[in-house]
Amino acid sequence: MDYKVTEQLQSLGLQKHESQVYLALLELGQGTVSDISKTAQLNRTTGYDILERLSLYGLASRTTRDNKKTMYIAEPPHRLRQYLENKKHQAERRLADVHDLIPDLQNLYKKENKPVIKFFEGREGIKNIYWHTLEAKSIIYSVLDLSVYLPEYDLFGKDYIRQRSKLGVKEKALVLKNKEGEEFYDTTYKNNPLYQKFTEYRWLEKQFPFTPAAEVNIYDDMVMGVLAKPGENAAFEIKNPSFANSLKIIFELAWEQAKSL
Repeated sequence: MDYKVTEQLQSLGLQKHESQVYLALLELGQGTVSDISKTAQLNRTTGYDILERLSLYGLASRTTRDNKKTMYIAEPPHRLRQYLENKKHQAERRLADVHDLIPDLQNLYKKENKPVIKFFEGREGIKNIYWHTLEAKSIIYSVLDLSVYLPEYDLFGKDYIRQRSKLGVKEKALVLKNKEGEEFYDTTYKNNPLYQKFTEYRWLEKQFPFTPAAEVNIYDDMVMGVLAKPGENAAFEIKNPSFANSLKIIFELAWEQAKSL
């Protein structure tokens, strides 16, 4: 049996044993379950089940001889194309069906209010979590320390702001006032009306005796945190409306006290 051809058939969607039985049937042209199973190096019961499936696929057919023995006959190999076309049409119908089913599944999904926590690691993980925020339906509340965020994510941060502004996703940013924060604002927002339209900056001028996360975003029912310090390099999402709303309240209190640009 040609194992390369068997692997190619598997790549087209046939299971391993289906591929073996199909090739055995093609080699014999026709035969009983016992003959075909023996050629495929499988037991008779497995061979019978697979031959029945191949018949449903249109790759084999059955006939009964005078001695009442059931014989399986190989259909021409070009029927494999029709089998794949049928699978394609089935997949297209399922895609159409799932479109109608998703709203019902989403309603079930929303009934569960337990927090959902996801972790992301490394630079790519951190970048991916930012793209999630572009789906925000509400204003993004951001608490940001650019001295932690820069310079590693400088170019990425500017690309993200460009994409967010194009999509019209608004952000309120509470930014620790430091050299890095002022330089980033001057080179990114200061002379860009489009970015300023969708982003409002306010400075946190108080000096704190600790280093915060690079950024925390609060939006919709989601809290996102980015930890960019050496040794951390990770991010997380917590999906829970109560937790997100609590942090929104704290954010608004701090926003009222922060210095507007």
